[in-house]
Amino acid sequence: MASVPAKPASRAARAQRHTSRGSAAPHPLRVARRTHAQRREQAEQRLLEAALAIVAERGSIRMTLAEIGEAAGYSRGLPAHRFGSKAGLLRSLVAYIGERFKAEREGWPKRAPGLDAIRGTISVYFSRKGPGWTTTRALLVMMTEGFMASSALRADIAEYNRAAIDYFENHIRYGIAHGEIAPGSDPATTAVILLGAMRGAMMQWLVDERISLPKVRDRLLSIVERVLARG
Repeated sequence: MASVPAKPASRAARAQRHTSRGSAAPHPLRVARRTHAQRREQAEQRLLEAALAIVAERGSIRMTLAEIGEAAGYSRGLPAHRFGSKAGLLRSLVAYIGERFKAEREGWPKRAPGLDAIRGTISVYFSRKGPGWTTTRALLVMMTEGFMASSALRADIAEYNRAAIDYFENHIRYGIAHGEIAPGSDPATTAVILLGAMRGAMMQWLVDERISLPKVRDRLLSIVERVLARG
């Protein structure tokens, strides 16, 4: 018996096969765009990491964009191309430091809002290791430089501090509203004191490692319990 010739594939079937092949192998231009974006993100991160190390070691005043490019393994002109100016790079560095600390905090067990979140932030701040200290040193150096009236960092450091103060203030207000923090606590002033105690202790430790950070952490947590927790 003669075999029946196969019918020509319909237009819909041909389109389906074409679509299936396309989904298995993305268009090369789309792949190139994604790769370029990834390379750009990686380059910016390496530049910021290089700037972080330089600032932590000797400050930002004498730092140049060219040396950041070289330290990151790129051309001397890339930092200017990516950030526009030294001031632009430093603004990005302040934001990068904030993102790194947020990521560190989120890497710890999740805390409930209010008093528990305050305890958690203090614990993370004093319990970091390795690269965390480079980040802290760089931030404190830039804060010191930001004290000068002519500093390009002044407004950015003030904004960074305000965000940190707002974080504590919001959690204190939440704790008061939910009955776990004493109603007489002054959220705005207490937030400033908390941040000042943390940063002040860290500045002392960075020049004198004989200070025991675990003891400082535990003592500050004890003070927070006595001052804030509702008895």
